[in-house]
Amino acid sequence: MKDKLAEINSVAGVKSSFFYLNDGEIVFQSLPPGFDQDTFVEIAKDFVQMAAICDRLQSVSNEYDLKYDSGRIIAFTQHNYNLIVLCDVNVSLAMLRLTINVAIADLEADKKFQKRVAKVETTRRSFLVRSNMDPDSWTLTEIVN
Repeated sequence: MKDKLAEINSVAGVKSSFFYLNDGEIVFQSLPPGFDQDTFVEIAKDFVQMAAICDRLQSVSNEYDLKYDSGRIIAFTQHNYNLIVLCDVNVSLAMLRLTINVAIADLEADKKFQKRVAKVETTRRSFLVRSNMDPDSWTLTEIVN
């Protein structure tokens, strides 16, 4: 997995990328300056909660692109894991998507990786429980229901 992250991180404009499995495991190749593992976990949980809400609304997507003034977070969902990429605003989306599609195809063919993710729950709904959410997120989730 880490070699695939290294390939993704080599795309111009990518600051870092990591996998977040639906069971809470996080896999990263290296931490960029100003980030720590807790920051990655917080970003991942927020993203997975957003994806779970979209699932609940039957507005399922495999790619989410969140743009900010200082960068963007692009996330790709799979059955039981998520690939999250932190990048500059002007990252080449075509090159990034091409690199990610190749990396995901390689992972889908990797028996060791598939054995690991087969143990993971395929739904993100467990992230939509009150104990996993801050009060504002919980309020929004109740509105969606």
